[in-house]
Amino acid sequence: MTDRLRILHLEDDPADAELVRAALDAGGIDSDVHLLATRDEFVAALDQGGIDLVLADFALPTFDGMSALAIVRERDPDLPFVFVSGRLGEDAAIESLKSGATDYVLKNRLSRLVPAVNRAMDEAAERAERRKAEAELENANREIRERAESYHNLFNSIRDVNVVSNHERTILHVNQPALREIFGYELEEVTGKSIRALYADEEGYRLTGKEIFDRSEPVKGKILELDFRRKNGEVFTGELYALKRLDSAGVPTGNIGIIRDISERKKAEDALRESEMRRYQLQVELVYAAEVQAKLLPRSYPHIPGFDVAAQCLPAKQVGGDFFDWQEVCTGVWSLTIGDVMGKGMAAAMLMATVRAAMLMATVRAALRSVAHNSPAEALRLAEQAVLPDLENSESFVTLFHAQIYAEARRLTFVDCGHGYAFLRRRSGEVVSLSPRGLPIGVADQKIYQEGVIDIETGDTLVLYSDGLIDARPDLALDNRALAGYLDDAAGAREKVARLIGLTEQQDPLPDDVTVLLAHCTR
Repeated sequence: MTDRLRILHLEDDPADAELVRAALDAGGIDSDVHLLATRDEFVAALDQGGIDLVLADFALPTFDGMSALAIVRERDPDLPFVFVSGRLGEDAAIESLKSGATDYVLKNRLSRLVPAVNRAMDEAAERAERRKAEAELENANREIRERAESYHNLFNSIRDVNVVSNHERTILHVNQPALREIFGYELEEVTGKSIRALYADEEGYRLTGKEIFDRSEPVKGKILELDFRRKNGEVFTGELYALKRLDSAGVPTGNIGIIRDISERKKAEDALRESEMRRYQLQVELVYAAEVQAKLLPRSYPHIPGFDVAAQCLPAKQVGGDFFDWQEVCTGVWSLTIGDVMGKGMAAAMLMATVRAAMLMATVRAALRSVAHNSPAEALRLAEQAVLPDLENSESFVTLFHAQIYAEARRLTFVDCGHGYAFLRRRSGEVVSLSPRGLPIGVADQKIYQEGVIDIETGDTLVLYSDGLIDARPDLALDNRALAGYLDDAAGAREKVARLIGLTEQQDPLPDDVTVLLAHCTR
């Protein structure tokens, strides 16, 4: 032995204790012996710990060896305990061994002490190794149980149905919660049965066998879309990931099928496709509507003697509620119109087409009457009669600026129906507001449209625009002079329109339809 033994020696005779120490030394046992004789000393020494071996006399004046053995075994079942006694009958010896003593040695035969100590220490070491191995085995078994439980819980937590089957496609195991939720079966209802019971028809069962499960060699897994049948007979569309079950050597031992109910997903996909188709059809219709609306606007600029006229309309959406128009009312007299239907998009575009058509017919009808009735106010009165029912039904209204240019006289006669976005920029730079203003068309008040008149001189520019320009550039809302400043040095009406439309370039999307109409007096 190489380690120094820490020994408690329970003995009341110092001479006997010295003989025991001499025997240990003679036997080559390196030891540190703590001699004591009372119960209190013995218990206190045990409490300090670090004891490798206990030697004890069988009988002491105030304490006995069997009591000491009971104390030791209660505290440490594996601590070696050897009786060294002067007398020990056969019955006592047997009783001591039954009670947990490792061995006993008679004082008159101390030659047996060293072998007994060595054997006791060897047995203690074996017991310690065995207990260590048992503890490690228990830890390993516990870890295996915990892992198995964890894998089982993980398996059962999967929402898809995982079916494990053998080569004959007999079900060996299924994760119960998903099986019950998707198919309506309990585990015992399908275990040991053919997986055919889960398929809606023979074709699906045959297809998976052909693709994966009837193969004896490893094959790459495949995803198949099939119909399955619940316990209640309901058929649903499922997605099956079919693959071979392999052992640690990669040899197929059966099959694994992972089944996911995709019936709701299929419904959602069908609904999405239908929605996309409707959206596409609507988009096509909007494109056609935008083309039609663009064609409703004038396709060429008017040739008004002494005037350069241009206009542009930008819908906030594919179609809009703004419009402009011009036409020759009679020789030398031209009408200019800009309108804005409340709102934007398809509804506003439909009303815009109605209002524009009504204005066109009203202007023609007014022109066919006597010269006294050939006026903007008369045209608006006739137009309102035509569109007021539609505006009331749609709970909408239209702001409109309708004017007539008398080319020879260079005079402008106009009616402003709640529009307001109109001014005359003089050649000198002066900005003249155009009044009076009335209420929009569609606001019924049995009104009489009031006309305004203003003379136009060479270099003057009539500017008409919709509120979409101000919505895009709120900084220009307070004063038309700021807007008029963007017309300086412009070469002609088209360039002036382009400059004002260009003010909205940073707006994407536009907050509202934007329309600009300009008439520049050239002589």
